[in-house]
Amino acid sequence: MKVDKLHIRSRFKNLENVLVDFDENHLMTVVVGRNGSGKSNVIEALVSIFRNLDLGEAPIFSYELDFQLGKEGGTKWYDVKVDADPSRGTLAKQYQVFVKDKHSSQTDYKLIPFSKVKRDKNTKQAEYLPNFLFAYYSGPSDRLEKYFRKHRDDYYRELLYNKLDLKDDIRTLFYAKSFHSQFVLMAFFLSPKFEKERIFLKRELGIESLDSIHFVLRRPAWERDKDDMFWGADGVVRKFIDLIYPHALAPLKINRNEGTSLTGKKQKNDFVHIFLPSVEALHEIAKQLTPSVFFKMLESTVLSEIISEVHVRVKVTYTQEPITFQELSEGEQQLLTVLGLLQFTGGKDSLFLLDEPDTHLNPSWAVKYLKFLREFVPNHETCHLLMVTHHPLAIAELKKQQVQVMWRDEKHCVHSQEPYLDPRGAGFMGTLTEIFGLNTTLDLETQKLLDDRNELSHIEARTTAQNTQLDILNDELNRLGFSFENRDPLYSDFLLAWKDLTYSDKPPLTPDDAAHRREAMKKVIQILQAKKVGE
Repeated sequence: MKVDKLHIRSRFKNLENVLVDFDENHLMTVVVGRNGSGKSNVIEALVSIFRNLDLGEAPIFSYELDFQLGKEGGTKWYDVKVDADPSRGTLAKQYQVFVKDKHSSQTDYKLIPFSKVKRDKNTKQAEYLPNFLFAYYSGPSDRLEKYFRKHRDDYYRELLYNKLDLKDDIRTLFYAKSFHSQFVLMAFFLSPKFEKERIFLKRELGIESLDSIHFVLRRPAWERDKDDMFWGADGVVRKFIDLIYPHALAPLKINRNEGTSLTGKKQKNDFVHIFLPSVEALHEIAKQLTPSVFFKMLESTVLSEIISEVHVRVKVTYTQEPITFQELSEGEQQLLTVLGLLQFTGGKDSLFLLDEPDTHLNPSWAVKYLKFLREFVPNHETCHLLMVTHHPLAIAELKKQQVQVMWRDEKHCVHSQEPYLDPRGAGFMGTLTEIFGLNTTLDLETQKLLDDRNELSHIEARTTAQNTQLDILNDELNRLGFSFENRDPLYSDFLLAWKDLTYSDKPPLTPDDAAHRREAMKKVIQILQAKKVGE
C-alpha cells in the first residue's frame, strides 16, 4: 500500500480544496507544520476514507485519492483512483473507483463497481484495499478511535459467539491503545523468532526479560454462570484462561470493592487473581501458541471485559530488582506499542497512520525514531507509513520528497507542499528554520538584542544617546559570544545590509516565505559583491 495523492475537495474539519502529495516511492512520509495547520486532520481524513471504503458506507466529504496496492508475493500491483462525492446520489454513484493492473497488458484505468471494492463480510477479502490499516494517536481524545469502533465491535461479536479463528490475521482496521504495549512485550518474549526484537529491547530500553505476570480477572456484566469459576466465559476467552490457569501460583478468588460511583457509593465485584511467577511459565504456554495468536488472545480478554488489570514485571540491566511495567517511562511504553504492532501487521500490504507517536521521546530517541520504525516494518515494498510530528529531530534523515509542510495563509486556507531542501544534511538548525519555519533558532530575548544592535549600527549619524545604547548592546552581546567585529569587511557590510529584517517578533515562515528570504539574501550578497568589485 502506497498513498500517492489526496485531494480533499469539500470541507473536512479545517481542510478544503487541499492537495497533499505523498511520496509513494519510500516507506514513509512525514507531515509537519504549526498547530492548527490541519496535519492531524489529514490523518483523520485518510482513516475516514478507508473505513468507509472497507465497510461500503457513504463518503462524508468529497475527495480524490490515488494509491498503489502491492499484494503479497508481488503477483499483483494496482494503481487505484477513488473519486468520491456524497452529493452524487446513490452509493454506487458517490464512488467512482478506477483501477489499472501494472502486471497486465492493461494501459488505461478501468472503472470497478463499488460492490467489488468494499470488503467481503464472509471472506474478509478486499482486492482493491490494503490488508491492514493501523493507526495510533498519542493524544487524549478519541478523534481517531471512533472510526475503528465498528470493526472492533464486529470482532467482539465474533469473539462472544466463538466464530473467531485465532489463526486468521488481526482485524483489518486496528487502532492501538496503551494497554497493547504490555501485550507486545509479552509476545516478544514468547517466541524464539523474536530474537532481534529482544536485542532491541535490551539495547534501547534495558529490558532483559520478563520476571512475572499478574492477571486480575473480574466478573463481567455478561456473566452466564454464577457457579463457574470464570462466570461462564466461553470461546477464545475460555481457551486463554484454561491455558494460563494451570501455571498460576496459588490462584485466588475474592470479593472486594471495585471502585466508587459518582454518588460516592462503593461497588463490590468478584475478582480472580492469576499470578505467573516466571518467564518459564510463559514459555510453557508458548509451546501451544504463536506470538500472534497469544497477542490476539490477550486482546480478546480485554475486549470481553473479563480482564481488569495486567501487571507485568521485567528484569532490566540497570537494577538488580525487577520493576513493574508502569515504571517504564511514557516514551518507552509508547515506543513498545507502536513498534510491536508494526511487527504484527507489517508483513502484508499495510498502511500505518501515526499521529505524533514521538510525543514522549527524548532527543536521542527522536533522532533515531524513523530508523526504529524501518527496522520493525517487515515489508517496505508494500507498506506505507504516514506520520505527523512536531519534533524536528524526527525528520533529520529524510529527503524533501518524504516531507509535507502544512500551513494556513492570511485567509485561513490550508496549503501543503514539500520543503525546498532536504532535511538530510541541513542540520537541526537548518531544519528548524527552513522546514519548521522558525525565523531564528535563538531565544527571543537574545534575538531582540541582535535586532536592536543591527538597527542602531546602520544609522550613520547617531546621537550620543544612540551611541551609548549601541555600546551597551555590544557589551551585552559580547558577553553572550556575539561580536559585531569581523575581520571580513564584506561580512560586516552584509550584516548592515541585512539589518532591515528583524526576527524576534516575526511569525513562523511558510515554505514560500523561506524561499523568498533566501532569494532576498542572495540579492544582498550579489549587490555587495558588485560593490566590492567596483572598489
